[in-house]
Amino acid sequence: MKLLTPGEMRSIDQKMIEELKVPGLLLMEHAAYGIFTHLMSRTISGQVVIICGPGNNGGDGLALARQLEVFSALKVKVIILAEVNQLGSDGKVYYDICDKLQIECLHVTKENKQIAIEIIKEAGTIVDAIFGTGLSRAIEGIYKEIIESINQSKAYIVSVDIPSGIDGKTGKILGIAVKADTTITFVLPKIGLYQYPAVDYTGNVEVVQIGVAESILEEIEVNTFSIEKEDMIKLMPKRYTRSNKGSYGKVLVIGGQKGMSGAPTLASLGALKVGCGTVTVAVPESIHDIMECKLTEAMTVAIPDLEGHFSERSIKPIETLCKRYDTFIVGPGMGRDKSSLEILLPILVSEKACILDADALYFLPEVLSLARVRRIPLVITPHPGEMARLIGISIEEVLESPIQIAQQFAMENNIITVLKIERTVIADTKGNIYINRRGNSGMAKGGSGDVLAGIIGGLLGQHIDPLSAAQLGCYIHSSSGDYAKEEKSEYNFLPTDLLEYLPRVFNEMV
Repeated sequence: MKLLTPGEMRSIDQKMIEELKVPGLLLMEHAAYGIFTHLMSRTISGQVVIICGPGNNGGDGLALARQLEVFSALKVKVIILAEVNQLGSDGKVYYDICDKLQIECLHVTKENKQIAIEIIKEAGTIVDAIFGTGLSRAIEGIYKEIIESINQSKAYIVSVDIPSGIDGKTGKILGIAVKADTTITFVLPKIGLYQYPAVDYTGNVEVVQIGVAESILEEIEVNTFSIEKEDMIKLMPKRYTRSNKGSYGKVLVIGGQKGMSGAPTLASLGALKVGCGTVTVAVPESIHDIMECKLTEAMTVAIPDLEGHFSERSIKPIETLCKRYDTFIVGPGMGRDKSSLEILLPILVSEKACILDADALYFLPEVLSLARVRRIPLVITPHPGEMARLIGISIEEVLESPIQIAQQFAMENNIITVLKIERTVIADTKGNIYINRRGNSGMAKGGSGDVLAGIIGGLLGQHIDPLSAAQLGCYIHSSSGDYAKEEKSEYNFLPTDLLEYLPRVFNEMV
């Protein structure tokens, strides 16, 4: 699904009004009806308080007030945090209608703001129509006090288009923001809704159509998308009646060291559980017997090592082994001995699908020249610390601009970059961004990333392209985590539980 910047949304509105001659009033009426429909789907007790600010957001709130007054039996009050001339021409029309319908409206001033705060305290439902996506300055004064009152309320809170106080492009909080239970956004989601820290303020995001022509939506060019189930179903690798294990790929996992047998185990199981035909795990000889006990379905190969980790003795055997496989997962639990760099070389010069994770990323800066000329782009799955090291900046800088960081790195180095943050960002080599809005804090445990690497590698092994494997892998991985959260909790489910819930995800997609 396309994600829009505030500027792109304004362009769509402008095209509807100027090119298709659709009145702005009609778009506002449809927007209000989307919120009206949501409210009517709920059991509402107490008074509905609509808080309107300047511009079209406030106009949407006034249009909603009219609909609730005319088509429902709900008690409605409107709090207006703007002068009438700040509403815009369409908003003024609805203000006049509300006035004629004698809907109770309170224009807030310094003198009567306490009355507004008391009304908010008593509300059963609050509709936040204060600021839209165009806000770019920090909130202060009366606006700040009113938003503080909203957040202290026990009411059910619905935000119009975006919670007031959130930057529609970056998801950053502009001083303070409304904490909504539900956000009703229009036409397409705004990029800021799916970024941190906005994700802690939006509640459930619902997309409402307001009558924008499909032709306009198709012609608008964007480079940011959200990963949605209906799109991921189309990417699922095919299964065939006449087939065998060779039909679904041969994956080689290279990793492990003494004390780190769990990482390659989880990666191997992840690859197998998404349908890969055969998986072989190449591990240091010192932990080979342990791997034999841990893995039943995967094959294992003992690689000559030194004191429990790969060494110069490992390079030739791995180089020979790589010729027999079509997909590689490199890095889980591998360690950072300098010989690991030479293990990467034959893999990078091959034209075979490959995902690098964990310790393999430690050496990537030294071999970026090889990655840049690959016909099949690498897939990498760094967390913020690994991403920071890759490009020589701080973790804080990565977290400040994750989309831009991942986008630039992917384009410059011909690498599909899966940046593992609160809402995973996938950047392709052409500058497109895909945001995965699923997942939860229960996945913030050692081993979850190994499962993800295995899932993506297992999909690569089934001959789907690297970008599709990265998107689908992230969706499957995070959806499994959300099912684990539902039935266990964010505190106590384990990375192995992600494997347990994979069949539930697949049963909903095939």
